[in-house]
Amino acid sequence: MKFTFKRNSEKNNVMERAKNNLWQKFEQANLRLQYKCAHWLELKTAHFSSLNWIVILFAFIVFTGGCSIYLIVNSFSNNKSRNITIAPITKPTNHIPLKEKPLELNAIISKTEFEKITSFRKYMDSLGRSPTGKKTHDSIVLNRPGLLDSLTIIENYYYSHLKN
Repeated sequence: MKFTFKRNSEKNNVMERAKNNLWQKFEQANLRLQYKCAHWLELKTAHFSSLNWIVILFAFIVFTGGCSIYLIVNSFSNNKSRNITIAPITKPTNHIPLKEKPLELNAIISKTEFEKITSFRKYMDSLGRSPTGKKTHDSIVLNRPGLLDSLTIIENYYYSHLKN
C-alpha cells in the first residue's frame, strides 16, 4: 500500500513542480517587465530636482482631489436629469390573457382548403431552402409577420379535429 501512495504522490509532485515552474516563469517575465519599465522611468526622470518632484506631487494631489470633490458634490446635487427614474409598469395593449381559454374556431376547414395551405407551406419551405428564392421568402415573411405561425395553427387545428 505504501508503494501505491508513493507513486501517486510522485505523480502529484511532478504535476505540482510543473505548475510551480510555469508560475515561476510568469513571475520572472513579470519582474523583467517591471524592471524594464522602472529603468525607463528612471532614465526619463533622472534630471528632475526635488522641487520638480514636489510640483508633480502637488499637481497630482490637486487633480485627484478635485475630481473626487466634483464627483461627491455632483452626486448630492438635485439634478434630476441624471437620476434613475421609476416608471410604473403598464399592461401591454396586445397581450393574450393566460387565464382565459383560447378562442376556439367553430369553422370547418375543407380538405381542398387544407391542401392549399399545405402546398403553400411547402412552397414557402422550398423558397427558404433555395438560394435564389431566399430573397422572396424573406420579403414575404417581412411583409406578413406571423403568416407561418398562422399556417401552423391552422394545420394543428385541422389535425386536432381529425382525431375527434
